Amino acid sequence: MLNFTLTSDFGSQNYALASIKGKTLSAFPECNLIDISNSISPYNLQQAVYIFKQAYTHFPPHTFHFVFNDLYADSKHQLLYAFENQQHIFCADNGFMTLLFDDKPVQLFRLTERIPAYNYLTVADAFLSHVASIIHNNPIGIENIDVNDLLIKHPTYAFHNQNTLEAQVLHIDTYGNVVLNVTRSQFEEVRNGRKFKILFMRDEEIHELSQNYNDVPEGHKLCFFNTADYLEISVNKGNASSLFGFQVKNERNLFYNNIKLFFE
Repeated sequence: MLNFTLTSDFGSQNYALASIKGKTLSAFPECNLIDISNSISPYNLQQAVYIFKQAYTHFPPHTFHFVFNDLYADSKHQLLYAFENQQHIFCADNGFMTLLFDDKPVQLFRLTERIPAYNYLTVADAFLSHVASIIHNNPIGIENIDVNDLLIKHPTYAFHNQNTLEAQVLHIDTYGNVVLNVTRSQFEEVRNGRKFKILFMRDEEIHELSQNYNDVPEGHKLCFFNTADYLEISVNKGNASSLFGFQVKNERNLFYNNIKLFFE
């Protein structure tokens, strides 16, 4: 049984998503077709990578992953393929691959097929064509690509000095929980055993780590490291993003929240 996943910023009301699913099921009628997420903020590749990275390695080996985020970032309309962690990954050359693997060595391929009428449908056709060649052990139409020929993007990490971390909002989930671009390892390295406090809008403050949501009474704020090991700000049975006015950082939108962590 073949497994496919879809990741995009199409949203749930865009017919593009259904069109791609229809093409995939027409080409491989017996496949499993699973959404990772189609509600990612437009053009926000760092958020797309955060969501995709936490999910894709949990799929069965040799799952095919189609990523349709920010298809038009590069005028060359170059499509990429990688086989890592026993997973097949297809996406546009827009920085997604370099963000996903965080500058770690990985063998990347370029799809050599030229797509004159470049759009999400013809991209889906190209992905599906290469899936068929991989399944038949005849991976034609791909070639190794040097990292210097890629559109490279680097993750945005929290800025730190000796006593502070200045973080940004990486992701806001359906419940209004706010994920910051602060990993556990970065936090502990800067903290170095010291006390901390988080200051953000409305003079709100958090000064201790929790383990889960019900460590505080309903309606109270808390922070903890989630299953992805990123720092999360939440309100037990509430919506932290609405309560405190958080917005997701987006490279095409300069209006986002900075949250400062102080160590003493």
